[in-house]
Amino acid sequence: MITYYAFPALMECNALSGRYIVVFPDLPDLICQGETRESAFHDAEISLGLHLYHMEKDKIHIPHASNPASWTKGEGAEVIELEADTLKVRQVIDKKRVPKCIMIPKWLKDLGEEHEVNFVQILMEGLMEELGIPD
Repeated sequence: MITYYAFPALMECNALSGRYIVVFPDLPDLICQGETRESAFHDAEISLGLHLYHMEKDKIHIPHASNPASWTKGEGAEVIELEADTLKVRQVIDKKRVPKCIMIPKWLKDLGEEHEVNFVQILMEGLMEELGIPD
């Protein structure tokens, strides 16, 4: 399961507004801006993670990052590299707990209850291990 992405983007200062604009040629629906270069970069990084998270959730194909050398750049535009981890975005956004009904043998349930086993914790840890998700 891919959850880590790196995408190049173009950042340039808008001559009229003085704001910094960030565009992602590989993700044309994603455009960000900020008052300063740093705020534009920060906003673009957060927006990239959210955008890719929603693409995954909606089962929209996420393209491979293209080579910025082939892009047409305006005067003063610079290529920046941004990273996003959609697993971290999921962990922040989808904190809601949901019920999951499972069936186990009665003897196992009884034994677990006798030993005060936390069934939910064990299930979560097992799922995370199975999916290769770090704690």
